[in-house]
Amino acid sequence: MKDELAEKLLVTVMGWNGPEAGSERAVIQDLARYKYDEYQQFAPGMGFVESLARWLYQFSRAEERQAAYKFVKEKMIFCSSAEIQHLVAMAYHDRVRPHLIKSTAIDNNIDPRQVAKIVDSIEFRVRQRQTLFLGLSDGARIDIFRRANSPNLNHEQISRSHELSDPRVADLLKELNSDLKGIAGNAAPSDPKFRTLVLLDDFSASGLSYYMPKDDKPVGGKLGSFFRAVSDPKNALHKLFDLAQTDLYIVLYVATEQAKTYIEKMNDEVWGGNVSATRLEIVQPLPEVYRMSNGECGDLNGVIDTYYDDVIHDRHMQKGRTVDGKFGFAACGLPLVMHHNTPNNSIALLWSYEDTKARGLFPRVRRHRA
Repeated sequence: MKDELAEKLLVTVMGWNGPEAGSERAVIQDLARYKYDEYQQFAPGMGFVESLARWLYQFSRAEERQAAYKFVKEKMIFCSSAEIQHLVAMAYHDRVRPHLIKSTAIDNNIDPRQVAKIVDSIEFRVRQRQTLFLGLSDGARIDIFRRANSPNLNHEQISRSHELSDPRVADLLKELNSDLKGIAGNAAPSDPKFRTLVLLDDFSASGLSYYMPKDDKPVGGKLGSFFRAVSDPKNALHKLFDLAQTDLYIVLYVATEQAKTYIEKMNDEVWGGNVSATRLEIVQPLPEVYRMSNGECGDLNGVIDTYYDDVIHDRHMQKGRTVDGKFGFAACGLPLVMHHNTPNNSIALLWSYEDTKARGLFPRVRRHRA
């Protein structure tokens, strides 16, 4: 469908008159060009204008279409590729490096305000090199992270995955030993390990994918499983750290207050007492004010209820411990679209699959099959 035809359909569906049609079409065209056409899960030949026209056409009443369109214009948040890249580039310099500077100052009795003196010191360079960066998923954008932090960080201290093989662990320690000798000479530690562990990921709304409670079983999820691995003397990961002397940083490029509260609580429960410190850093927080909930969405509430299809509430969604999926996984209620895929923590009206009662405006790609 051509943009021009889609725009005409949109004008008809919304019942806009001449002047209103002109102003609204201009807004939609700008939104599409500026960001929304970038959505990577649109079908071939589909763009934002076409998708919006199809999405609104599904709603049978004019009041429903008006409420849905108002939501898109005033409430929806779209995170573009350029914005994510900017957050990735900020992550180390804004969220990790200041802590390394402070730790170096404390350890060496230097005034922390003397930043230039600290970062030029051998002690800081050693501390920085003894920091290991691991991706928790493809969303960590490790390739971008590496380029953004070269030459300050060595590529050999950055890994795409937190699941490391025995040979990879051996290589990391070998390179660490060699680099520290180059930095500190005879003052380098004889059996060096990493002192700071930074785990990187792109997004969290509930935090449950990192720590998944299981009845009468150890906590699951990425971080729950990783803790058990790194704590196990038989696991290669254990060789990288002296946990009691290690600072743990979890750095998320985008996260909600709901996720922050939950992850910090679980960090204390799982890691507390096992490492020297834990810290959650969020480059771009999503304030609680953006969260949508049942009964507090105005006219959009009726649209959400009427066009919800419970087929999306499969066994994977049920892990969020909610009675339905209207407001997304774990009822996070986000109005958020990420350029590569809409989170299932967003309201279902945004991301419902192509084969559901009402197709989403930015249909989500299924990562699991029921």
